[in-house]
Amino acid sequence: MKFVLALLSLIIAATTFAQTEKTYLLKVEKLYDSESNSFLRNQEILVKGKKIEKVGTNLQAEGAEVINLKSCTVTPGLIDAHTHVLTIQKMDDPLEADLFSHSDMERSLRAVGILRSYLDAGVTTVRDLGNSGMFLDLNLKRALQKGWVVGPRMVISGPIMSPEDGQFFNLPSHNRHVIEDEYRVIKNVEDARQAVKDHISKGADVIKVVMGDGRITLPLEEVQMIVKTAHSFGIKVTAHATYDAVIDRALEAGVDGIEHGYGVSDSLLDKMAKKKVYLVPTISPNETFQSLLTDNKAEWSEQQRKGLTDFIKRSEGIIKRAYEKGVMVVFGSDMYIYTKSTTGAAAKATVEFLYNSCGKANDALRSATKWAAIAAGVDRQTGVIKEKMNADIVAFDGDLEKDFVKGLRKVRFVMHDGVIYLNQ
Repeated sequence: MKFVLALLSLIIAATTFAQTEKTYLLKVEKLYDSESNSFLRNQEILVKGKKIEKVGTNLQAEGAEVINLKSCTVTPGLIDAHTHVLTIQKMDDPLEADLFSHSDMERSLRAVGILRSYLDAGVTTVRDLGNSGMFLDLNLKRALQKGWVVGPRMVISGPIMSPEDGQFFNLPSHNRHVIEDEYRVIKNVEDARQAVKDHISKGADVIKVVMGDGRITLPLEEVQMIVKTAHSFGIKVTAHATYDAVIDRALEAGVDGIEHGYGVSDSLLDKMAKKKVYLVPTISPNETFQSLLTDNKAEWSEQQRKGLTDFIKRSEGIIKRAYEKGVMVVFGSDMYIYTKSTTGAAAKATVEFLYNSCGKANDALRSATKWAAIAAGVDRQTGVIKEKMNADIVAFDGDLEKDFVKGLRKVRFVMHDGVIYLNQ
């Protein structure tokens, strides 16, 4: 009887799928091909169900719904490889303030709207890197997969692995429990090995480590064990590392990526290029930061604002050299700051920063598609528009080669896994 019931379930499921599967033929004036890192003219994309069936010209698709995207630049769905959708911080508040103000339930419900804002901005995959309690990100990912909420594909890290102070500094002793509530504190080498195994068993897709911003940093041998254990299970490790000493230590340990890397030296960029370690420079244009300061009513002096402007300008030069040296530069926004716009729209400004740095629309788009897919470990599913890939397709208004920033800000069409979420 169990076998019969199982067989009937499969037949019903297959019949339902066949009845609901949709076919679309997208007619495209300009298509960004992330494999060749070039723009193609007058292309057509045939989508059937969740997958791209064919890309080319004069495609035949009887019964397909035709969608005209002739006035747009079409790209793979964008991928934000550094998000924190379960955290929001006011600019003048400490990071831990959100935990004291909101319950796990409130953080999760708030994240539903944040995820939708990413989809509306043309981001069809996010890699969420912690500050998400004890696997609230896993619950959110499951809700997406079950269709309970709408949003981009999620790649998750679970709690960030960190030294004893996490990223919450100068906490009074009676509040230090929030470090253990939010981070996986690593005590020694054996604990590092067990922490990775625990994360993987619970469903983590990637391991993130904080090398250390406070008084304590993770020692080399502990990070090496994290990397060795994760790699033995085919899982990547990415490192929050903001200055050269800890960046160098992370590279020595064998991490796959560096998050932030503010002010990274040319010698370490050379090392990253040689080791094929990607860089996620989580910086936005000065215009975006100034807007965030206004939104947050942040009381920054003129000297502080000038310091921020100078930092962003220097960062553009560093990222330009990273591109020139062959470092895989990846789009990741780290946009958890409160904004009066939407998180998705604010996050996308980081792609504008990459464009400002490298000066090439195709290179900035590759960072937000193919290279981000590799960093997030989803390059077999998305990041490229070609046969058998998931149908993650976005159209931006106008010609991105001629006016990148204006076009990027106006999304005309969003398809994720073959489902249309925006068509205007």
